[in-house]
Amino acid sequence: MLHVVWLELIIHPTALLVFQDLPSDQRLAPAIGRGRLRFFNRIQWLTIAAVATLLTVAITVTYLRSLGAGFDVEHARAMALVLLTAASAGITAYLSRLRSYTARVTVVSTMGLSVLLVQTPALAALLHLKPLHGDDWLLAVGGGLLAALLSAVSAIARGPGGIKGET
Repeated sequence: MLHVVWLELIIHPTALLVFQDLPSDQRLAPAIGRGRLRFFNRIQWLTIAAVATLLTVAITVTYLRSLGAGFDVEHARAMALVLLTAASAGITAYLSRLRSYTARVTVVSTMGLSVLLVQTPALAALLHLKPLHGDDWLLAVGGGLLAALLSAVSAIARGPGGIKGET
């Protein structure tokens, strides 16, 4: 249950930050005649599905790898949570471009909280986790950067306009 609360503390501020937009100089125009309005276009949906699939596979593989011969569930659980939070921080950094103080604080806090909760033995024990080794952190952060990179490659493939302005 505490793991869900931990993830919710990361997901909600991150979603608010990423989907918030800076004020525009342009006036709002009526949407009449612009065709069907969508929150995400097809390429964005494909990107979301690709990133989600990548993360699912990465989390599953790292969880199984972290179980090891001794089936150390606490270590594997810590690895899965850190990979998920690293991916969240990476994607948030990419989507927000870290252009605001809030974006930078959110990304640093996400990773800082992960380090604190996993590497502090008393907190890790409370959460039924085990502190991770250096190679585990490299793998988790690498997975997070890979998720952000996939989002960036998709934006480049979409061409000018990047994340916004598409219907």
